[in-house]
Amino acid sequence: MAIIEFGNVLAGARPFHFHDNVNDVFRGEILCNSGAIMSAFIKDLPLRQLVNELIASVIASHLGLPVPVPILAVASRDTLAATQIPYGNDSHLVFASSAADARPVLQILSEVGRADEVYEILANWDRLGELYGFDSWVANIDRHRGNLLLGGKGDLWMIDHGHCLTGPAWSPSDLKEDAQCRNRMAEWLTPSLSGSRRVRAAEEAMQLKSSAEDTDVEELLSQNRIDALLKGEFKNVVSFLEGRVDYIEPFSRKALGVLV
Repeated sequence: MAIIEFGNVLAGARPFHFHDNVNDVFRGEILCNSGAIMSAFIKDLPLRQLVNELIASVIASHLGLPVPVPILAVASRDTLAATQIPYGNDSHLVFASSAADARPVLQILSEVGRADEVYEILANWDRLGELYGFDSWVANIDRHRGNLLLGGKGDLWMIDHGHCLTGPAWSPSDLKEDAQCRNRMAEWLTPSLSGSRRVRAAEEAMQLKSSAEDTDVEELLSQNRIDALLKGEFKNVVSFLEGRVDYIEPFSRKALGVLV
């Protein structure tokens, strides 16, 4: 299943800043190979983070979880001042994602009187447990409040997955299937959930495990050309993700504070 869009950054992209973003981010348009023009957030990322973004987006999309459309784009020197991944003589590869009509949860929480409303929306989200399961599976260590978007109709979007696979600068030796990684939702979201909601979320995480077991990771990532980006390390990533499926339940339960 092809999920990633491929394209070129169009002229006119402008720097975008939110919550002290570490990497250079731009807001602009991408001309996709399909012929569509997408409004997108464009990130100039090191290769590890770009690959992490693509892998997480592809898997999430395959599982039906809400993520913006991932785009692997070429930025020429005269359209964007990218520096991280050279591509040819005068271009760079960048990661982009379609712009969702939503705002970061962190931003909404900064508004007076919105906290109870936001946490209630999160608690009532029927995919919440799957989110815990997903982050446990892909070893995402950075699901802070800025990495969830909330739309005006209560729609939620998962974004910013550059810190998956145990971190933004992993090496093959880090990819141990039983690696216990930090789940930041355990710190800021779990404490706001009732005991019964935590138990239900743990059950929802098991639904994601079932879907993960039915996913041919190697085929899915290969169809989206991620093997070409990872080259010799592709097998390490596939082995890590396949082996980690068995740890979705215990790691999700730990993050939710639910006893096995």
